[in-house]
Amino acid sequence: MSSVWETLSKVDVSDHTEDKNGLTYLSWAWAWGIVKKHYPNATFRKNLYGSENSMIPYMVDPAGYAFVSVTVTIEGEEQTEVLPVLNHANKAVSAPDSFQVNTALQRCLAKCCAMHGLGHYIYAGEDLPEGAVRKVVVEDAKGDKKEVEGVDVVAEVFKTFIPDCATVEQLRGFWGVNKHAISVLKESDEKLYNEVLKDFTSRKEVLEKGEAA
Repeated sequence: MSSVWETLSKVDVSDHTEDKNGLTYLSWAWAWGIVKKHYPNATFRKNLYGSENSMIPYMVDPAGYAFVSVTVTIEGEEQTEVLPVLNHANKAVSAPDSFQVNTALQRCLAKCCAMHGLGHYIYAGEDLPEGAVRKVVVEDAKGDKKEVEGVDVVAEVFKTFIPDCATVEQLRGFWGVNKHAISVLKESDEKLYNEVLKDFTSRKEVLEKGEAA
């Protein structure tokens, strides 16, 4: 049985992020939705501070800057993260308004999910999680497009389509229109990429000999 980390760290979150002022943010609503899909009993808590009769959802450091804290519990494993309250320019603020506090809490929730594995690779500066399954579109020699999922399937589709190319020009065209899929394959599994490249080269040699005859 896979651990929480093994399960969540393999999810590709790239379609659910946004870039703002040089930082990448994961949609908190989507992140929590994925967590609950895999672990229905997962819970989160927005931590409160202050006296019993005046609790507020942020704390203040000695310099006056505000921080929020969120705790996410999945399968009995608890992760707590702290995040500064920022303004629209990503600068730390004191005496934050309710919108700034709420935004920081939602971002802190997403970061907490990352500490459980979901989208952790974003904070590590990587493009895709290890073992992630990625969908790509492959176009065959006739111009028909097919969406496939997983690099092994991408490689198999290429190996199937390459023999269908009847001329060198068609073969080169097929390779050219599938540059993105080829790039994904090369980045994800160099061994499979080399196998496809070998098939392409072999087919090209056969076609060139036929055209020269």
